[in-house]
Formats: sequence, C-alpha cells, structure tokens
Amino acid sequence: MEDIKNVNEENSIEKNIEENLEKEETLKNLSIEENEKKEEEQLKNEEQKKQDSHHEKKKSIHEELEKLNHNDLVKKCKKLLKENDKLKHTILEKEQIIEEKEKQKLEYLDKYKRSLAEMENLRKRTMLEKQDSLKYANFNIISDLLIILDDFQRAIENGKNGITDINNYIQGIEMIEKHFIDLLFKKYGVKKYGEKGEDFNPNIHQAMMMEEGDFEKETVIELFRNGYMLHDRVIRPAQVKIGKPKN
Repeated sequence: MEDIKNVNEENSIEKNIEENLEKEETLKNLSIEENEKKEEEQLKNEEQKKQDSHHEKKKSIHEELEKLNHNDLVKKCKKLLKENDKLKHTILEKEQIIEEKEKQKLEYLDKYKRSLAEMENLRKRTMLEKQDSLKYANFNIISDLLIILDDFQRAIENGKNGITDINNYIQGIEMIEKHFIDLLFKKYGVKKYGEKGEDFNPNIHQAMMMEEGDFEKETVIELFRNGYMLHDRVIRPAQVKIGKPKN
C-alpha cells in the first residue's frame, strides 16, 4: 500500500510540473504575441502620422495658394520653377562629383591591384634570383679549378707515358702550383698567414704547443700548418707553436 501511495504522489508531482511548464509556455507565447501587436500598432501609428503630416502640409499649401491673386500666383510659380532649376543643377553637380569620386576610386583600386601584382612578381623574381645565386655561387671558382684539373691530368698522363724527364715534370707541377696560387691569392683575395715571429692571435691561430722563454709577448715561434683567410674571414686557422713570456 505504501508503494502505491508513493507512486501516486510521484505521478501527481510530475503532472503538476507538466501543467506549470505548459502554463509558462502559454504565457510566454501570449507575451510574444502582445509585443508583436504593440510593434505593429506603433508602426501603423507612425505611418499614419506621416500621412497626416503630408496631408496637412499639402492642405496648407493649397490654402496659401488660394489666398494668392493671379500676379502673386505667377510670381510664386516662377520662384518655385527657379528653385526647382537650382535644385536640379545642385543635384546634377552632386551626381557629377559622385561619378568623379567613383571613377577615382576605381583608378586607385586598379593602381593598388597593379602595385600588389608588381610586388608579388618582384618577390618571386628576387626569390628565384636568390635561389640561382645560391645554386651557382661557386660557378666561377669551379670553372677556374677545372683548368687546374686539366693541367694536373695532363701532367699525370705525361708521367705515366714517360714523355718527359723528371726535371721538366717537376717544373710542370711547379707551374700548376703557381697558377693555382695566383688564382687563389690574386683573383679571389685569399691570404696566407702563420709566419714565424707573428704576434699570437687566438682568433686566427690555433696553438698546438707552448714554450715559455724570454719573450716580451706571446709569439709564433714555429708553424705546423699555414692559415688562410678570405678578406677578413678565417678559412682555416694556422696551427702554430707559441713562445710565452715567463711568469
């Protein structure tokens, strides 16, 4: 019996909730309809006011014209025609100005689009030139090195075939070396350094050994391998032995 009572109570609660929700929905719909009606009435009232104002103005004009005699009426018409012509002229001027502004706008837009296209083409062209520059950066030096390679290959071939004696062979190799040195030092600006007696500079020298002695400052006293620079940038540091002043 208790279970049946509880079930009935739950059903009753659910029914009340549903009824309340239906009432709220009904009230909400009514409220929306009322607002719509109010807005519609307000629009109608505004439209009616406009019509009434127009009629009043028209009526006032008619009354004013009826009071005028023939001469005054003619003057009034001439004045209105003059004002009408003036208004037409003003409208025409405004239309011409608007047309000119529209034309200028289209011209500016066309120039803007052209400028964008030119900038994009310049960007693409610059990128392609940069890629080509990186791709073929070593073109000239490789062309020069191929000449040296040709000389070496001819020297090797002559040595294998026994075409020349040893002295001429050595002279030929020395000539290839001189050609290579001139190419590096004179044409491409490579500099050799690392002579004995140079002041030690850790930025361009690599100290392999060190010896303390009667030195005024750190000095290169022996060279193990020459260093090379391209303009002011080190290609390969010179490997040296340093003379260091005694503490």
